[in-house]
Amino acid sequence: MKYRCVTSLLVLGALLGHAGQVHAQRPTIVRPPQKSPEERYEDMKKSRLLAATLELIIPTLGHDYAGDQWAGRPMVYMMGAAVGTFAGALALGVPCTKSGPDANWDSGCEMLEFLAKASVAAFFGSRVWAFVSAWRVANRTNAFNRRRLGIEDAGLALSVTPRGQLALGVSFRF
Repeated sequence: MKYRCVTSLLVLGALLGHAGQVHAQRPTIVRPPQKSPEERYEDMKKSRLLAATLELIIPTLGHDYAGDQWAGRPMVYMMGAAVGTFAGALALGVPCTKSGPDANWDSGCEMLEFLAKASVAAFFGSRVWAFVSAWRVANRTNAFNRRRLGIEDAGLALSVTPRGQLALGVSFRF
């Protein structure tokens, strides 16, 4: 009885399904139009300002965005060393007193003060270095992408020769 009901439902479904003729058409695939090299370059282009700003907000993020994930690592190491040196100098310099009757000038307070100031300078120096480096990595990535796509810049080019002389070049695009 059970099989008879299933069979009759299958036959009924087949009859109703083929009640009208269905002509299926083969789908046509429409390819998107090819982009010109200039359009492809604009899609790949990295913003120098965005790379540098990301680097200031989160260390190494700007370098990752710009296309060279390892270029930002030395600045992070320098920044970590500066923070560690500052924390150590601060921890060791707490008992130092430089004025009053209990002044202990022989305990190395001057050296700890120097280390604290040098570490602050190294920290901010590493941040400036990271900003400039991320800017340059974005420039280098954009130049690489232009060369790879066959796009040449027309205009003046100023460069330094290996002997330290300035060279001015003009390029034309036909």
